[in-house]
Amino acid sequence: MNMKPSFCPRWPEMSAFLTRVEDAIARTEALPAATRRAIFTEFTPARIRAEAAALAARAAAGEAMPLFGTLISVKDLYDEAGQVTGAGSRLLAERGSVAAVDAVVVARLRRAGALMFGRTSMSEFAYSGVGLNPHHGTPESALAAGVIPGGSSSGAAVSVALGLCDAALGTDTGGSLRIPAAANGLWGLKPSADLIDATGIFPLAGTFDSAGAMAGTEALLRQVTEVMAGAPLDAPAPGRLRLGLPTGAFTEGLSPEVATLFAAETARIAALGHEIVPVEMAEIGAGIGLNKIIVAAEALAIHHADLDRLETVGDPRVLSRIRFALTLTPGALDAALTERARLVALFEARMQGLDALLVPTLMQLPPMIAAVEADFDALNAAMLRNTSLVNLVDGCAVALPTPGAEPRWSMTMLVGRKGADAALLAAARAIA
Repeated sequence: MNMKPSFCPRWPEMSAFLTRVEDAIARTEALPAATRRAIFTEFTPARIRAEAAALAARAAAGEAMPLFGTLISVKDLYDEAGQVTGAGSRLLAERGSVAAVDAVVVARLRRAGALMFGRTSMSEFAYSGVGLNPHHGTPESALAAGVIPGGSSSGAAVSVALGLCDAALGTDTGGSLRIPAAANGLWGLKPSADLIDATGIFPLAGTFDSAGAMAGTEALLRQVTEVMAGAPLDAPAPGRLRLGLPTGAFTEGLSPEVATLFAAETARIAALGHEIVPVEMAEIGAGIGLNKIIVAAEALAIHHADLDRLETVGDPRVLSRIRFALTLTPGALDAALTERARLVALFEARMQGLDALLVPTLMQLPPMIAAVEADFDALNAAMLRNTSLVNLVDGCAVALPTPGAEPRWSMTMLVGRKGADAALLAAARAIA
C-alpha cells in the first residue's frame, strides 16, 4: 500500500486520508461483534483498503475529486458492483444476487472521490420508522443507550453518529432519513422525490421513495446531495424568513417533552428576527391514512410472489404491513392516489408566501427499543406521524440538531414544497 510518489504535492493529504481510513476500520473492528453486525450488513476491510488505495492513486495522478477523503456508508438498498443488495432481509440476502453495476448515485459519489465505507443495516425492505431488524439485530441510538436508532436507515445514522464515517446514504419513504437523523443528532434531508436518480436502489413504494443522505453538518450534507443529484443546491442566504407554524397537523398531540422543546425552538428562531405565522393544515393532517394504503399496495406489488416464503424468513412486523394491502377493497389504491393528488395541490396553495414550515421532526422523543418491541404498531406510527406527512404532500424536508435538547436530538424540521431543496437548506442554515 506504499504509493508515495516522490513528485506528488498532494502526498500529505493522501497519507492523512489513508491513515484516517485505517483508524475508521480499527474503530469499527473494535466494536463488539453483535454491535458491528447490527450496524453493518457487510463490512470488509480488505475491500475498503483496496478502494482507498485506488482513490489515493487517482489523487496522485492529479484528478480533481470534490469529495476526496469523505467516508460514506451505504444503506443495504443501494446496488454496489460485486455486492448483494439485501434490503435488510434474509430473503434477498439468501438469494445472493450480486449487483453488476453501482447504483447511479454510488457511481457519482465514487467519481467524486468518496470512499464507500461498508453496507449498513436497516429495517427489512425499509418498511419501518423505528429501525428494528430481527435478522441483524437493532443498533442503539448513538446518543442514548437502549433507545431506537430510528428507521429505516438505522445503521446508516449510527455509523455517522459514532464517527465511523462522515455521511451515510439512506432512503426516505415516510421519514427513513429524518427519523434516524433525529434519533442520532444528525442533519438528514428528504429531497424532492425526483431530485436524485433512483436507478439501482431497491424500492419500497415508488410514489413516496426518495434517495438522500445524512451527515454531521449541513455543509457536508449539501455537498454529498449535490453530487448525488448531479446539480448544485446553492441558494443565497435568506434575509428574514417567513415560516409557517401549522395547525391541525404536525403540532397536534405532542408529548410534553417535545412540546417544551418546540416552544423553545419557536421562540429562539423568532428572536433571530424571522417571522412565524400560523397556517391551517388540518386537511393534510387528516390524510395521513393515505400513506398506509399506498405504501402497502405498492410494497405488495413488489413482494406478492414471496409472501409464503416471507412467512418463514421475513420480519413478521413487516409482513403484516405488506399483507394489509390484501384487505383493501377494489379501487382503494386509485382513490387514495386521487385524494393524495388533491392534498399535494392544497399544500402548494397553503405554502404560498412561506419560505418553509417549522415543525417538530417527531411527535415524541425516540423510545426505548424494548418499548417498541412490546408495542410496535403504536410507536412505529408515532415515529412516522410528522415525517410521513411530508411524503404525502410530495415536499422536501430537513431535520437538524436542536439546540437545548439533551441528548441533542434533531427534533427541528423545516418543510418545503417540491423543488425547493436549495432554498430549504439555505433556510436551515439561517436558523441553525
